Amino acid sequence: LTLEVLTGSGPNGRIVAADIEAHVARPPAPAAVSGPQASALGTTIQLTTLLQLLAGFADADTPFTLEDVVLRAAGCALDDVPQSHSLAGAPVALEQQSGQLVFADIRKGSLGPLRARRLAAIEAGGDQSSEPAALSLKLLTASDIRPVMMPLKPGRNMRLVLAAGPATGECLLSFDATQVSEDAATEFLTRFKAYLELPLRLLA
Repeated sequence: LTLEVLTGSGPNGRIVAADIEAHVARPPAPAAVSGPQASALGTTIQLTTLLQLLAGFADADTPFTLEDVVLRAAGCALDDVPQSHSLAGAPVALEQQSGQLVFADIRKGSLGPLRARRLAAIEAGGDQSSEPAALSLKLLTASDIRPVMMPLKPGRNMRLVLAAGPATGECLLSFDATQVSEDAATEFLTRFKAYLELPLRLLA
């Protein structure tokens, strides 16, 4: 033992035998457990083209919603991140008022089947929050709202929140930096933004 770790109880702070015995008998301090290291990135997304496209679909009796497109954009963007193979094909959890719905293999189907899966999952009800997913996705249909701090959901390494206005959307990506690198998170958000600003690619 070094003297610096002991506290003396004798005269003038002198270290006595009882101080050594008390220190040795004390249980060791628990090792520090590393938890999530929260980090975040934000961006503004131009939604004019996407909203015009959705309006055209509605006029043609194919009523895709912003939720359908955002879900597909998130799944495709995960597949595009080259720095992290663990993100490719990873499920996406869509946050609902009653819980979460989890969707896997988003890129393998087009927008129509994805919409059908989403509606069927809502109809079936239930909460899939305990199922694995790399990302939870929340859509706020509120203009002039800029998310600045959104906590991660349990079991999710990333959380994407989009506050959609009539022309732009304010987007915040929160992520656990111990599990997802800053480069991978940046690449994901860049790809997600590009899909929404050039939405025709999501129809393939």
